Amino acid sequence: MDFAPTASLVAFLTVTLANTERTAMISYDDAVKLILSIAGPSQSVQKPLQEALGYALARNIYAALDQPPFHRSPLDGFAFRAADTAGAQPHSPTEFNVIGYIPAGTVFDTPLKQGEAVRIFTGAMLPLGADAVAAQEKVFYHDNSLFLERQYSVGENVARAGEDVLCGSLLLTAGSLLGPAELGLIASQGISDLPVYPRPRVAILTFGSELLEISDSLSVGKIYNSNRYLLEALVSRTGAIPDYRGKISDERDELAQAIVWACQEADFVLTTGGVSVGDHDLTPAAVAASGAEILFHRVAIKPGTPALAARFGNKIIFSLSGNPAAALVTFLQFVLPALQLARGIDWRQQVVKAVITKSFPRKKDQTRFLAANTIFSGGRFVSEPQSIQKSGVISSFRGVNSLIIVPPGLGELAADSMADVQLFPQIFDNLPFTGREQ
Repeated sequence: MDFAPTASLVAFLTVTLANTERTAMISYDDAVKLILSIAGPSQSVQKPLQEALGYALARNIYAALDQPPFHRSPLDGFAFRAADTAGAQPHSPTEFNVIGYIPAGTVFDTPLKQGEAVRIFTGAMLPLGADAVAAQEKVFYHDNSLFLERQYSVGENVARAGEDVLCGSLLLTAGSLLGPAELGLIASQGISDLPVYPRPRVAILTFGSELLEISDSLSVGKIYNSNRYLLEALVSRTGAIPDYRGKISDERDELAQAIVWACQEADFVLTTGGVSVGDHDLTPAAVAASGAEILFHRVAIKPGTPALAARFGNKIIFSLSGNPAAALVTFLQFVLPALQLARGIDWRQQVVKAVITKSFPRKKDQTRFLAANTIFSGGRFVSEPQSIQKSGVISSFRGVNSLIIVPPGLGELAADSMADVQLFPQIFDNLPFTGREQ
């Protein structure tokens, strides 16, 4: 006989499943470990040097040349043999016959003999026999005669071949972020293109029938879609490419289809809203309906408890709370490390020990993050939390540079005690943390 479930049984199973989901919470540490274990770079690509700024190097780079490639003068002056200045004094200077003139980029083929010197300019290669240089403003020169009033040592005022880089030495390791200095170093080796990891594309979807775009007129019961701009800015600052896919209506199947399309065109999918466990929070069901494997839903942290992570093939989906402060915190904890690993950067949070200025209660099984300002003063870090710490209050993050980590436990984290503090990364470059004494 076929079994047909009754409506009451279906309701019972639905409630049971919902309750099970509510209790299936992962710890903060386990969530981070899980994300770090599945994130990684894609296949490397070749980039011209002039387009490689901000990318991560995909392999080690070794020097093929000494840098500088020859002994050269670091200043305008005169090159000579240091031994010829033995005994030189102001009242008894050594005289040299200046036999030539060497601008940068030219070669003087005649070796210097005893008592001979050449006029030389910054960057020019020293002639054979020369092993010292005198600055032009510190000598007397007249009618091809040079007078030196002191003794010079071998190598004085000489940029020696290989003093910057030796041929065969390791220039940069795989995973190095390519900034101006790194590109200049690579260019000094005559390298025109190099392998880098591509920047991941991040599709951003916002869910919520209450959301309006900022070009719309505000109406009762609606709010502006601020999370779009928060997440676009965060993704851009990580070096990834944001791809805003619009505001999706609160229909499970439409949400699921939007996630599938996003996964087909992007490396990561980032959603906000509808991720909790209320009747209208459809994101977890939509992620499951898309065919993605849910890795975790709900993390023992505050703010950001409802955070969800899933895997769609080799793509990663992050669903964050629609509350902006919670979205920001969970982005920093989970999305940022994944994006940096996808860029080929072995990145970890920068955590310091700091004295906190206010007490905060702890919860037995929950890690809490407090928006704070941290300075280095009196030989130690001091961290002052903001007065308002709510998941929906983004203004608490205005002007701050760190998060105090309140670990799980009983009692309270007392004022003037030491705590771990997570310093914001350089993606918040309008709020630099210098580490200088204040």
